[in-house]
Formats: sequence, C-alpha cells, structure tokens
Amino acid sequence: EIPDKNIPMKERLVWMADEARKGLPEDSYSAKMYDFVKSRYAAGDVWEAVRDSLYEKYQVRQEDGYEWSTKEPVCHGCFAAGINFGASIISLLYGGGDIRETIKIGALSGWDSDNPTATWGGLLGFMLGKEGVEQAFNRKFADQFNIHRTRIGFPNGGIDTFGEMAKKGVLVVDRVVQEQMKGGVDLANDAWYIPANAVKPGS
Repeated sequence: EIPDKNIPMKERLVWMADEARKGLPEDSYSAKMYDFVKSRYAAGDVWEAVRDSLYEKYQVRQEDGYEWSTKEPVCHGCFAAGINFGASIISLLYGGGDIRETIKIGALSGWDSDNPTATWGGLLGFMLGKEGVEQAFNRKFADQFNIHRTRIGFPNGGIDTFGEMAKKGVLVVDRVVQEQMKGGVDLANDAWYIPANAVKPGS
C-alpha cells in the first residue's frame, strides 16, 4: 500500500526504505548494514558518528561477512557496492526528504560518493519533479545531459534530455511490473498495481 501523498516526504521515504528492506535476505550483509544504520538513526545519533561506526564495523572489523576491505588491495573496496549501500542509507535517512541535505550527506559520507548522491538525488528528483528540484535549489536547471563527459559510445553524441530518460525509465518499470511481478498498468489512474504475493524481480 502506498502512503498518502500528504504524509511528509521524510516519513514516506522511511516507509519505502523499510518496505525495500523486507526484500533483502536476512543473512545478507546488506540487510545487516541497513538494520545497523536504521538503529543508530532511531537512537538519535548524528550522521557523522554513524558513518564512522559503519567504517569501523565493516571496513575495519569486517563484520557480517563483509570482506571487501581485504579482497580489494588498491583502495580497500572503496568502490564496492556494499559499503556504499550503507553510506547511502545514512544519507537517505538523515537527509530527511530534503534533496539538498540528502545529496550533501551522500557526498560527504560515501566512499564512491557519486553513487548515493545519484541514487537518492534521482529518487527525490523523480518524486519532486523538475519544478520541485528547481524550487529546492532556487534556480533553473538545463533539461539535457551530456553523458560523454564521463562515458563514451552513446547514441546522439551522448546528448539526452531528462524527459526522454524519464520515458525510458517508465518503460522499464512497466516491463518489470507486468512481466516479472505479474502486475499491471492502470492508464486511467496513472498507476501500477502489483499483486500482494508478487514475484520479486530477479528471483
């Protein structure tokens, strides 16, 4: 069930995160990282302390089966998805639905810190819409993106618009909902419906 849109963004994000957590295997380090960060957040610890504790617990002591800091000798797994997932949960929870604060904490708390900022900046941007993002930053933003600034080999010389990216994203969600989760698309109400016993994508 989707929470009421009148519920504050902070509460909606915590609900979404908790719902997503239910899909993680209980014995996975990702589930344990989420639970660790969430418990420290609930206890009222400041985000900087939680970030330091995350580092000690997983990068130094390698708890819960997290061994990337010794598996990868160059930067001790600084780019690994696991530790960056933990850092991203810090920025999601402590950002409290404020896109600027979420991006700031993501950049300051991450190891490969463009990942949490892109993930939650994208999610919050999707929820707020272009106007909401511009209002949050008190400025207008361009509507196009040149991916060839950091990558190569994309069509159209690497130029894409955010509107076109959103359309592609919606098509991906449509396919996952219908083909993998056996749900459907309600065009009249502009909504997806997913059966309560839906098959999880990738399972």
